[in-house]
Amino acid sequence: MCSNVKSVAVDVFVHPAIMFMNSNKSESNIRQLIQQNRQKCSMAGIALMNETIINKGSNRDIDRDAVNMLITRLITGQYDTVVVENMADITADVSDLEEFMRDAANIGIGFFELSTMQYHMYDTTKYPADMERPIWGGGKGC
Repeated sequence: MCSNVKSVAVDVFVHPAIMFMNSNKSESNIRQLIQQNRQKCSMAGIALMNETIINKGSNRDIDRDAVNMLITRLITGQYDTVVVENMADITADVSDLEEFMRDAANIGIGFFELSTMQYHMYDTTKYPADMERPIWGGGKGC
């Protein structure tokens, strides 16, 4: 998982969520899956709302249209959580995932992963090691 991502316990219905999934399943199977996922989410304090964004395609990476649709929904402020089966459903590339999660965290969005039943939020107070500024030592050793 990404270095700046922290997992937190979720206890009460406080997180209105939109679901994002990669799937080529039929609409009726997707509806069943969403119902099952809604129950899992409710046990973790996630209120899975009625909107789901489905990325259909053979590629596991999300396409630009799906990302734009998700971002458009998130910017409205009506959701604070994205529900996914697995974080790799967003992208298998760790640096791309970290960048996406950082951008989402900047507008208050976290991610709930159904496969682990964990809530992930990018920690915007930390910087990756290559972006951290060294602490000035007050001139010692000069």
